[in-house]
Amino acid sequence: MSSCRNALEELVIEEAEAQYKRLGADVKKRVDLSEVIAYTLNRLPPMYATTQRGWVQQRKKAEQELHSAIIKTVRNGFLSTQSDILRQQDPIPAHELISQARSLVKLRKLFNKDYLKWKDVPNAVRDALDSGYYQSLSNGTYVSLDRRNSLLARSYAVRRRTTPNILINPSKSTKTEQDISAEIKDFESYMSGTVYRYSNILETLVSAIIERRVQRLDETSQKKINIDEVAAYVLNRLPPMYATSRRGLQSLRQRVKSEMTNQIISIVKEALVKVSQEPERALSPLPFERFNLELEDTLVQLRTLLQRDDITWRNIAEIVEESLRTPRSDYPNWRAKHDV
Repeated sequence: MSSCRNALEELVIEEAEAQYKRLGADVKKRVDLSEVIAYTLNRLPPMYATTQRGWVQQRKKAEQELHSAIIKTVRNGFLSTQSDILRQQDPIPAHELISQARSLVKLRKLFNKDYLKWKDVPNAVRDALDSGYYQSLSNGTYVSLDRRNSLLARSYAVRRRTTPNILINPSKSTKTEQDISAEIKDFESYMSGTVYRYSNILETLVSAIIERRVQRLDETSQKKINIDEVAAYVLNRLPPMYATSRRGLQSLRQRVKSEMTNQIISIVKEALVKVSQEPERALSPLPFERFNLELEDTLVQLRTLLQRDDITWRNIAEIVEESLRTPRSDYPNWRAKHDV
C-alpha cells in the first residue's frame, strides 16, 4: 500500500520523540519508542489517506481535534510500556516490516550513507563496483573504514572526470528555498517511522481481502476500482492494530480471526461499491509519492547495470549486496556497457 498511509503516524512519532528527549537517563533505558508509538496509535482513530488533498485534510483534522489526545496518550504510553531493561526480546518479524522506504534504509546501511535517496542509488552501486570493496569482503580481505571511503571517493572522482559535462539552463533548474523546504518535508514524511519496528497488521490483511474480491469482478468493474482508496475506506472504519512483537502480532491476528473477519469482509464489500460508483477524479497522489517514482527509475537502471531483471523494491537491497560481492569476471564488459 505505497499510496495509502495513516497520517496520524508521523504526528505521533514527533510527539513521542519530543517527550522522550525530556525523560531522565534511567527512564530512557526502560522505554522502547516503538512500543510507545504503537500503544498511542492503537488508542487513537486511524486517519488513512491516498491523495495529497486527503493527506492535508487528515493532518489538519488531527492537529485541530486530536492534539491534546496525542500528547496525553503518548504520555500514558511511556508509563504503560516501561519494563525491565533485561526484558526478553521478541521483535516483530522483519518480513512484517516491509515498505519502499524501509528498503531504502537497508541500502543506506549497506553503503553507510545516512542521506541516500533513491535517485542516488545507481551511482552508489557504480562507485561500489568500481572500488571492488565488497568483492574484497567476499574474498575474506579486511578493508578498514578509511580505506573503504578512500576507494569509493577515488571511484567517484574518476567517474566524474570521465562523465561529459552537460550544460543546464540555471533558470529552469534552480529550485526556490520554498521548493527545497517542501521537498525535504515530503521526504521526511516518506521516511517517517522507518527506524521503528511497528506495523498495523490490518494493512496486509485488508489488502489481501480486497485483491481477492477485486479479482472476482469483471474486467470493466476492475478498472473502476482504486485499491488504495478501498483500503483507506476500510482501515478508517476498523480499530487500529499496531504490533511491535511476535507475540503481539500473533495475539492480534487471533483476535481478528475470531472476532472481526465477517466485519472486515462486510466493510470491504461496502467500500468496493462506494469507490466503483464515484466519478473519476484527477487528484494528486500523496505528497511523497514522487520518491516512489524515483524508485521506479532506479529499478530500471539497476536491472540494466546488474543484468538482473528480477529486481523489485522488495529485494533490491539483497540483490545489490549479492551483486557487489560477485567477482567482476561475472560481469563481462560491464563498465564498457554501463559506465556513464
